[in-house]
Amino acid sequence: MKAIIRIGQFLGNALLVLFALGALGSLFPAIPALGEVGPLLTANLGPWITIVALIGAVVVFRRWRSNRKRSTAIVASMAAFAALGTGYVQAQQIGVAQANGAQIDLGEALLARSQTEPDIKPETVVYSRYDGQDLPLDIYRPIGSKGARPAPVFVYIHGGGWGGETLKQRQADYRWFAARGYLVVSLEYPLSSKTRPTWNVAEPQLGCAMVWLGANAARFGGDPARLALWGESAGGNLVLNLSYRANAGTLQPACAGAVPKVAATIALYPVVDPARMYRNPDPLISVFGRLMTVNYTGGTPSQFPDRYSAIASSTHINAQAPATLLIVPHADHLVVPEAAHEFAAKAQAAGVAVRLIDVPYAEHGFDLRSGNIGNQMVRQVMLQFLAERGLKP
Repeated sequence: MKAIIRIGQFLGNALLVLFALGALGSLFPAIPALGEVGPLLTANLGPWITIVALIGAVVVFRRWRSNRKRSTAIVASMAAFAALGTGYVQAQQIGVAQANGAQIDLGEALLARSQTEPDIKPETVVYSRYDGQDLPLDIYRPIGSKGARPAPVFVYIHGGGWGGETLKQRQADYRWFAARGYLVVSLEYPLSSKTRPTWNVAEPQLGCAMVWLGANAARFGGDPARLALWGESAGGNLVLNLSYRANAGTLQPACAGAVPKVAATIALYPVVDPARMYRNPDPLISVFGRLMTVNYTGGTPSQFPDRYSAIASSTHINAQAPATLLIVPHADHLVVPEAAHEFAAKAQAAGVAVRLIDVPYAEHGFDLRSGNIGNQMVRQVMLQFLAERGLKP
């Protein structure tokens, strides 16, 4: 029995030390490795870490009062640091959420699950083909609209470095918006690979999806004249480029038809400058940035400067661009946050209505777990932004 107790104490101490290291990385994202792992742990398990670490601190402190061992005191201190550190990080993020009109449900964040929604089944349509591959889109019909007029159309384009993830990536979010009266559409596009760069293919094919929506959204209860785009990371790059080019009349779809104008664009931690992503100085994450950009463009910025310029979002800034919301995690190691700030300044100087929210202590993908603090904030802020732009059901 004593051996089992000692093993349990060892494992518990190890877990508390891990939590303390995660809190350290969350608070100080410049620390190699810990600065990447810590914010992700806090984003996905933050409430649990705070609670477990707090309980652990009390239990280990009581043990220290009995044995007075230095090692026990160290573990108790690390547990207290983990609880206080993760609690502070989450409090700061909740403060930013509240400052931007979002109310965080801590019970929901603790469970890290989607807010209860009807099980809305998507309808899948093939809008185009490329290289022998069907390109589908998923349609989630609106069910929360109170009026008789057609619903706004909210289009999602997934991230994944232009070569990964799928249109199914954020289904809980699609249902959340559909339940609030939006016709939600998730698009697939030709994905890049080592042998198939798609830098000059993805946007024209997605242009076909926009053409299709312009012609068919009404059949599903949507109003293509009230169109908004939304995407994260590489998808953020695509929605910025597509919407800015669509409104300027420079988007050339790979199929015949009229491209509808975009009323609002939302980009979460977007790759506004792929060349800068390629040159990311981070010693660990930079390898992924180089792989993604090289696969997408077919080479490096020095090999193909014109290609990198063509897909840089600042290239497409124009006065006709839609109102834009940027949500940028301050501790993003994959996409340099400063690039989004510089893009926002350039767009504002050109007359574009841009709003940027800087999320403290947050890492790339901080909102992807449905129901966590970041996800609740992003959903509510996007909903309010759409309403402010006249895209309320």
